[in-house]
Amino acid sequence: MIARAIRPPSMLSIGALALSALASPRDAVAEEPTIDQIEYHPAELPPDGARARVILVGAALAVGWYGASVGTSYLWPNAPNAKDLRLPVVGPWMALGDVGCGDREASCTTVPLVLRTVLTIASGVGQAGGLFAIAEGLFMDTGSAAAPSTTQDKSKQGAGWSAAPMMLSDGAGIELSGRF
Repeated sequence: MIARAIRPPSMLSIGALALSALASPRDAVAEEPTIDQIEYHPAELPPDGARARVILVGAALAVGWYGASVGTSYLWPNAPNAKDLRLPVVGPWMALGDVGCGDREASCTTVPLVLRTVLTIASGVGQAGGLFAIAEGLFMDTGSAAAPSTTQDKSKQGAGWSAAPMMLSDGAGIELSGRF
C-alpha cells in the first residue's frame, strides 16, 4: 500500500463548494399572510382623552412651525419682509407678498432664495394646520356624549345610509349600506 500525503483544500475548491451550495435550488417556503381584521363602527366616537390629545398635537404643530418661521427670519435677516415671519400664523403669508432679493442683501442667489421661500410656505401651511387641528379638537365629539341608543326597533329608526371601508383580496373598497 502506498501512503499518500493529505493536502489541505485550496481556496479555489472551498470557493467552488460554497458557490455550488448557494446556487443549488431550494424549495420555497411561504408563510400564510396574516390579515388583521379592521372593523368600522360608524356610531362609535373617539375616547374621552382624544380631544385633549388632538388639541396638544395641534398646538405643538403650530408652535413648531412658528419656530421654523422665526428661525428663517434670523437666517436671512436682510430679506424683504423678514420681520413679518416673526408674526404667528399671518407672518409667512405676509412675507410671501414680496419674494425676491432685498436691496440690503449682498449676495442673493437662486438656491437660497428658493430655500427660504419653500421654508416660508411650509411654515405658513404648518401653522395653519396646527390651528385647524386645535379647532378640530375643540369641536370633536367624543365618547363622553350620550351614545345613540341601539335598542330601538329598526322600524322606528327611519331611512339612512352608511359607508365603511373594506379590505378585499386584491385591494380595498368602500361598502355602502342603506336602511329603508
